[in-house]
Amino acid sequence: MKLKRAAFTLIELLVVIAIIATLVAILLPAVQQAREAARRSTCKNNLKQLGLALHNYHDTHGVLPPALIGSGRQSGNHIVLNTTGWVLILPYIEQSGLYDLYDFNYPSSISNPNNYPLAAGATTSVKNQPIYSTRLAMHICPSDPADGELFENNPNLARDPSEANKIARSNYLFSSGISTDYSTFYPLIQTKFKGAFGNDGAARFRDLEDGLSNTILVGEAKQESSRTSHGPFWGAGTSTCCHGRLTGSHLTYHINADYSKIDPKCPPNLQTAWTFGSWHKGGAQFLMGDGAVRFISQNIDFYNVLIPLGIIADGAVVGEF
Repeated sequence: MKLKRAAFTLIELLVVIAIIATLVAILLPAVQQAREAARRSTCKNNLKQLGLALHNYHDTHGVLPPALIGSGRQSGNHIVLNTTGWVLILPYIEQSGLYDLYDFNYPSSISNPNNYPLAAGATTSVKNQPIYSTRLAMHICPSDPADGELFENNPNLARDPSEANKIARSNYLFSSGISTDYSTFYPLIQTKFKGAFGNDGAARFRDLEDGLSNTILVGEAKQESSRTSHGPFWGAGTSTCCHGRLTGSHLTYHINADYSKIDPKCPPNLQTAWTFGSWHKGGAQFLMGDGAVRFISQNIDFYNVLIPLGIIADGAVVGEF
């Protein structure tokens, strides 16, 4: 006798589908959180590797690398090179091949809003393009949807006096305190407001009088492609706290700030090129002078904690952060 096999009823099938949908709804956020945790961990490791490279550079040269050499935005007369500290530490991140290809006699960008003379009489930045257009995973936060895209000037940004020729994007900026200039052009910056990095100069670890664990070396940046954000090999290679010291009718700048609320020319949810921010929710990761990587909340007291953390010898007591 042939047995008749029982089948699911429509109601049972609908119940099973509902259970599966409920499980997916419960598990999907957990999976997304796990993926973001993994991306954040990779980002943290990038900063640790950059910290190791900077310490090795300091051990070799007795000083940190300058954030920029011959910046076209720097004050005072000089030859424009726009060479960044990211180039200088290439041998210390196992990229000696790229470093050997780089020609330090030529600019990596002809960004030059002050109309200074360009190095080697250059009219373009193509000489070093094979280097600065190389995508390096260590410079990229995996949470960034742009994922190290090559950046070229947006013709709609006529107010941006910069030049970018297929620049590989970065998510990390040197911390330069209140201003990027490290020269005697601004005597005040030589004392109270100096960061660890600047144009044509940088600090020694012994200069970090506030303590290595209380001084930011490198921080994350969103580097939005539709703003004036460039890197890693030239341009806005530093974060200047002076961009957060606007007063009056302006809102306070902070980590992950929506700059459209500060500058109506900014599209919503974007940040400027010289400020700290990240694709992680709630804050951003920072490399400190002692090599530790700290996640700092976007709700941190900007003026009394974050800005002092970017200055090497202001004597401020910042407490817990």
